[in-house]
Amino acid sequence: MKHLRARCLAGLIPLLHLLPCPAATADVPKGVWEGTLGTKAIVACFNAEFPSGSYFYRQYKKPIPLSRIEKDSFWHEAGDTGLWSLEPARGNTLTGTWKSVKGTPVTLPIKLDLADATGGDRACGSEGYAGQLETPPKIEIGKKEEFAAGRSFRRLRFAGQETIELSGPEPTLAAINRELRRDFDTSKDAVTEYFDKRREFLGRVGVPAEDENTADPEYWTSQWLSIRNYTWAAGMGRSGISWFYRTWDLQTGRQIDPWSWFGLRSLSKARPAEGRISGTGGASMTPKLRRFLFRHAGIDPSKAEDNCRSNYEEGAYYDLTLEAKGMRFAQPAYGNGCEIEIEVPYTELDPVLTPVGKAAVRRIIESAK
Repeated sequence: MKHLRARCLAGLIPLLHLLPCPAATADVPKGVWEGTLGTKAIVACFNAEFPSGSYFYRQYKKPIPLSRIEKDSFWHEAGDTGLWSLEPARGNTLTGTWKSVKGTPVTLPIKLDLADATGGDRACGSEGYAGQLETPPKIEIGKKEEFAAGRSFRRLRFAGQETIELSGPEPTLAAINRELRRDFDTSKDAVTEYFDKRREFLGRVGVPAEDENTADPEYWTSQWLSIRNYTWAAGMGRSGISWFYRTWDLQTGRQIDPWSWFGLRSLSKARPAEGRISGTGGASMTPKLRRFLFRHAGIDPSKAEDNCRSNYEEGAYYDLTLEAKGMRFAQPAYGNGCEIEIEVPYTELDPVLTPVGKAAVRRIIESAK
C-alpha cells in the first residue's frame, strides 16, 4: 500500500492521530526484536513500509506505539512518555537508550536481539509479534455506572464488541439482559476477523487498532428503555461512523419501533446471518409529519439556503429519540450547519400519532406525573 506514504496515513489520522508523517526509512531496524529496556524484558517491532513500531513489556503485554517525526531522529512513544535513541543494528543486535520526557530525567539502556525477520516491512503484524499479544477473548465486565437513582448498568466487551447489562426495578430487565448478551458474535470467524484487523493496523502503523463500539442507555423510565449503539470503524473518518437505536416496552419486555407510532417504519439495523443485533435506524418522514414538525418549529423550507435545501426535502433522513419532555427528530450532523433538529413535547404530538402511538405517549405522560 505505497499510497499510504504519500498521503501520510490521511485515512487513519482521525483514529490514530498520534502518528505524524515520518522521517526517512533507511534506518528502520525492521523485524521483531527481544531483549531489555533497563532491567525489564520487552519485545519490540519495527515496520519499514511506513516507519512505525511498538513494544510491550513481557510482564504486561500492552503495546506502546513508537513513531518517527521529521524534526529529530528519535522514536517517540505515544503521548511522548519516552524517547528511543537507537544505534544502527550490528548484525542481529540492536542497542540504544531510552530517556524520559517529563519529570525527573531518566536514561535507561536498550539491548535487543533479532527474534523474527519473517514479517518483512510489516513486522509488527507478524505472528512473531502480534501472535504474542493474542489470547482467546473472554467477556470483560466493566464497573457499575449509574444512570439514575435505582438504575445502573455495566459495560460488557468481547473481541472489540460492546453491549450493556442493566440493573433496575423493572422485572423485564432480566429478559432484556439476556437479549443484549446475544449481541455478541462469539463465532470463530468473528474472533478471527477481530485479530486480523488488529494485525493489519499493527503491520501498517504499529498500533493494534480496532473498531470503536459503544452501547449506552439514552432513555430509561418505568415504561420505556432506549439504547444507542455506536460504531466508528478503525482507520475511517466520518464515513466510518454509524449508529442505531433500540427501544423496549418495559411492561412487556418487547422491542418496539417508535417510528411506528407515526405510521412509519425505520430502516432496520441487523446482522441477518447471525440473527443477533436488531435495532432501528432513522427514517424519512411522511409529508403530514414533516408539515406538522416544520410548523411547530416555525421552519419555512422555501427560505432554506442553497447548500442546505436537501435537508428540507421530504426524503431527508431523521433519527427519532425519546427525551425527558418530548420526542426529538434530528438529522445526522455532518458539520455543515444544515442539520435540522426539532423536539416536540409529548402533550403536543397527538395530531400525528397513530392509535398505538397515542396509547404509548399517554403512558409516557402519565408515568411522568
